[in-house]
Amino acid sequence: MNKKIQIETLLKEIGKPYEQLNKDGTYQGCFYPMQVLYPEVRKYKLRYKTKEKIAEFALEKIKKYFFEIQPSELQTGDLIAAKLKTGLHIAVYFEYGKVIHIFKENTLQIGRLKMFKNFQAFRRK
Repeated sequence: MNKKIQIETLLKEIGKPYEQLNKDGTYQGCFYPMQVLYPEVRKYKLRYKTKEKIAEFALEKIKKYFFEIQPSELQTGDLIAAKLKTGLHIAVYFEYGKVIHIFKENTLQIGRLKMFKNFQAFRRK
């Protein structure tokens, strides 16, 4: 499936609720958009209890499959990883300064990139 079709699949899911875990017990949460775009990226089970350890673990997994880029290089399908008070948040860059992500009300949404003050950007290797 190509990236354009996968983005269209995500857009059809806007507003729908999601579950924290996949049926196999692996973590989904805010990683759901990434899992739709990049199904070949291995899913994982959370092994830590603290937000800090979870964030470190998640970034380690992302860096295994993606390389870091400058925010000015963002293209549709690139990942945004932002550290928030609630822990690490993952979003997929959509276009024109917008992202697709799971956030308030536990639904898939389109948001604005500028809501993330500090973030790292990643592209699939």
